[in-house]
Amino acid sequence: MSITVAIIGTGLIGGSLGLAWHELPQVSTIIGIDNDEESLHKALQMGAIDEMTSLENGVERADVVFLCTPLQTFPGIIAQVAQHVRPGTLVTDVGSTKQKVMEWLGCLPDGVHFIGGHPMAGSEIQGIQGADRYLLENAVYILTPGPTVPPETLELLIELLAATGAKIKIMEPAQHDKMVASVSHLPHLAAVSLVNLTEGQPDLLMLAAGGFRDTTRVASSSPGLWKDILITNRSAVVQGLDKFMAQLARLRAALEKGDQEMLMEDLTQAQTIRAQIPHGQKGLLPTMCDVICIVPDRPGIIGELGRILGNHDINIADIEILRVREGDGGTIRLGVSDLPDGQRAVQALQDASIKAWIR
Repeated sequence: MSITVAIIGTGLIGGSLGLAWHELPQVSTIIGIDNDEESLHKALQMGAIDEMTSLENGVERADVVFLCTPLQTFPGIIAQVAQHVRPGTLVTDVGSTKQKVMEWLGCLPDGVHFIGGHPMAGSEIQGIQGADRYLLENAVYILTPGPTVPPETLELLIELLAATGAKIKIMEPAQHDKMVASVSHLPHLAAVSLVNLTEGQPDLLMLAAGGFRDTTRVASSSPGLWKDILITNRSAVVQGLDKFMAQLARLRAALEKGDQEMLMEDLTQAQTIRAQIPHGQKGLLPTMCDVICIVPDRPGIIGELGRILGNHDINIADIEILRVREGDGGTIRLGVSDLPDGQRAVQALQDASIKAWIR
């Protein structure tokens, strides 16, 4: 099997997909399509695409079309794609909401298959500059197939995405939108509200410690991008806001009445549920074991950690530098596959005189 893939939008996600497929045997050609000539040339230079062309030419030749542009551009681009796409072609997207996108994709001609998609991954570096061959590694990638998609077409897309290291989950568009409203869209609005509550007062911002920065980090994301996400999923987000405001009202009532029992009940419940969130991976995957270690500040220390664990056949699935103090050392989180590997990793690191423990 040899297929031609057209990527419309050679930014962060489109570029990362192209890099992951660059040496995949079944992908013969990766075509880049973008209004941004600079982005296209950069994608070509990086090896994310094999060639760049017009939308008309690329779509006519493609077996699979990936729509990787901002949500607000989808209706216009899908209308253009509909004029040039061949029967039997698969069209998919990477948008953050799915019900509205599936409606838009429904205007494609008969015989053209469409599957909604949402990779639960991102980067603080936007555009092709942030593209990474391993961006989707261990990320949940949600697919919402149309009702008439042949099983072999769905399998083809799953095979392509599996090559990126993503973990595929199939669900209905409405279920997807309801879930992401709760765990992604609503937290974004909460962060926006908390930041705006400061009114930009310098004295308040000066006191903003780690908790505030961590809680509000997502408020730094692109306002235009988030406006489109929220508008296209507004029904589910409004329902989530109603529940969120009810929770806040309950906490307000407990404080106003001095009801310590109710307050303690909510705080304890939140702590218990929060502890169940998987750590060290992107999306909704089974829990990974986190190993925390304190290392000295010296060249090659991260490579040394890899060597120590590699000698014990322990794979580092994820790594994060938590804190660094120049000249002293730092705290690093290593994600390994399960608890037994975590226990072996801790022992191996301790044997090498590195302080380590399981979080």
